Amino acid sequence: MSHGDRAARPLSADQQALVAKAVPLAEQLCDHFLRRTGARYVADDLRSAAFQALHEAALGYDPARGVPFPAYAWRRIDGALSDALRQESKHWRAARDDAYDAAEAVHDASDVLADGDAETAAQVDGMADEVAAAAVLGLAGRALRAPGEEGERLRATYGRAIRAAEAALSGLKDEERRVLVLHHVEARTWQAIGAALGCSERTAKRRGAEARKRFAEALRAEREGALDGASARDGVGIGGATSG
Repeated sequence: MSHGDRAARPLSADQQALVAKAVPLAEQLCDHFLRRTGARYVADDLRSAAFQALHEAALGYDPARGVPFPAYAWRRIDGALSDALRQESKHWRAARDDAYDAAEAVHDASDVLADGDAETAAQVDGMADEVAAAAVLGLAGRALRAPGEEGERLRATYGRAIRAAEAALSGLKDEERRVLVLHHVEARTWQAIGAALGCSERTAKRRGAEARKRFAEALRAEREGALDGASARDGVGIGGATSG
C-alpha cells in the first residue's frame, strides 16, 4: 500500500482526535525546520509533508505499544520533513558539485594572486564567473531532467536560472552550446560526449571548459545588461541544442 493510499483512508473519531491534538506539534516542527534551514520558499511543501505524515501516524498508531502518540508522531513528522528537505537540497548540492568541478577546471593562478594587479583581479573575477555559470547550468539541467510533477515544480522554482542559461547559450557557437547541453542537461559522460563530437574524451573535456568559459562571459554580460534583448533573441532553448 502506498503512502498516497494510506493518506486517502479516512480517520476514525479517535484518530481524528489524536491528529487534532498533535497539530501544534506539526506546526512547531515545520517552523523549526524553516528557521534552521532558511528555506522559506518550500514552506508549503514542508507543511504538506508534515500533515501527511501526521495523518499516516494516526493510521499506524497502536496505543498497546505504550508509546505516547506525540512521541510516535514526532518521529514520523521529523522523518518526513527531513526527506522533503533532502530531496530539495540534493539539487543545490548537485549544482554546488558542478561549481566545484568548474573551479577545479579553471587554470590555477595561485602563483600570481599575491601581485594584486588588474590582471590578477580579472583572473579571479573570471574564475568566480565560471563557478557561478556552472551552478546555473547545474540547477537548470537538473530541473529540465526531472520527470513528472517533480520536474514541473523544479522548473517553476528554477525558472530564472533556466531563462538565464537559455539567454547565455543563445549567444554561443553551435558546438559550444551542444557540449554544455550534453554535459549539464543530458548528463552524459565526457567519454560519451567525445564520441558524439567525434573526438577523444580529453578533447571533449577541453572543449567543455572552453565552452563554459564563454558561457560564463555571456552570463555576466546578460547580468550587466550588455546584451539588450538577448533573452528575446531567436535561438535554441537549453533543451533543444542536443546531439544526435
